[in-house]
Amino acid sequence: MKCWFERLNPPGDVIDLPEGKSVMVYGRSPKCTLVFDDALVSARHCEVSSDGVFWRVKDLGTEAGTKVNGRPIRYPRALFDGDLLQFGRVELRFRSEVRADDPLLRDAIAREPDALEPWLVYADWLLERGDPLGERMAAARSGGRLDHASWLGPLGERLFQGELEIDWHLGLARRATFRQVVGQLPYDWHDAVSTLLRTRVAQFLRELVIDVPRLRAGPRPLELDELIDAQRLIASLPTVPATLERLSLGYRLGDRSQRLSCIEELAQRVPRLRGQDVFASVRHARLRVLSTVDGARLIGVTEGFRPLTQVTRVRRGTHTQLHFESPPGIPFIADGNPCHFAPGDGSWKLFAGRLRGEVRVNNHTTSVYQLLPGDLIGIQGAGTFRFEVLP
Repeated sequence: MKCWFERLNPPGDVIDLPEGKSVMVYGRSPKCTLVFDDALVSARHCEVSSDGVFWRVKDLGTEAGTKVNGRPIRYPRALFDGDLLQFGRVELRFRSEVRADDPLLRDAIAREPDALEPWLVYADWLLERGDPLGERMAAARSGGRLDHASWLGPLGERLFQGELEIDWHLGLARRATFRQVVGQLPYDWHDAVSTLLRTRVAQFLRELVIDVPRLRAGPRPLELDELIDAQRLIASLPTVPATLERLSLGYRLGDRSQRLSCIEELAQRVPRLRGQDVFASVRHARLRVLSTVDGARLIGVTEGFRPLTQVTRVRRGTHTQLHFESPPGIPFIADGNPCHFAPGDGSWKLFAGRLRGEVRVNNHTTSVYQLLPGDLIGIQGAGTFRFEVLP
């Protein structure tokens, strides 16, 4: 796939980028791959590299910094067709030959994302043209093993570390969650989200969850203006999938109810989001019952959900029966009591307890899990539940 830079300032010939893996350094030093005679450019200013699939840029610790689309970058950032790279007085427009997808097929999926036929037709259309994405969708349909990291480019490492969680559908991302991993420092979540939404595997994303309260630096509570800025950042992203139905910027357990709705600009760009709340200061949480095994008996469940309290526990019985019980009466490590919920650090946590292997959150086995709205909780031999928060 051919890629190049257009010189905007200073004007000049295009800069052709080599195919395959490559690393180049741009700066003022004559030892750089490309030299720019600009007093505001450092000797070694930025690194432009490719892993064979994605091109990305990294600032080399300069005082003036490097910008993409007017925003300073702190970490390596993927480059997409049309991105503006700026350092010193230099301005370069990144260009890439990307195979154009048929807009009619894309629109058909956006209109009916639950219908299988448009997906299959789209995959066949890509296969006929030798597009690797069609091969990926075909492999996913047949149950083949998929390499997710290579399609996510610079986000592959975040996926491996658990900072990014993705629910896949036919090889494409259906639900994505950005969260902070214990022991990791917060990062520029808006750059990571922008990179994800501009990858081909996220073009039909339906749910996006960003754990904003824990992806920011400092222990102080999240302020109202920070939440508004976070919404505006999402609304200003160059690419937002038309299939996006749900957006959450996290929540905070509090005494007062405070809800922020999706701002109008974002609602106009993505009609499916209209009326959805993107952040909530909540007082209650609950488990919604999505499915149960035959013969399961639910205790304390009304209208398909179970409110959570500080003493809520879920126990799977010996005869495929699911019991919701609250202490006293069941020791925490008792046999058949795999799941315990409790609030802490402004959010709800799940403790798998002794039967760790029987509890999965978003298809991941865990011992302690910090829950976000929309998380799917599965208890082996019992049922599946969705975690929800309420004002």
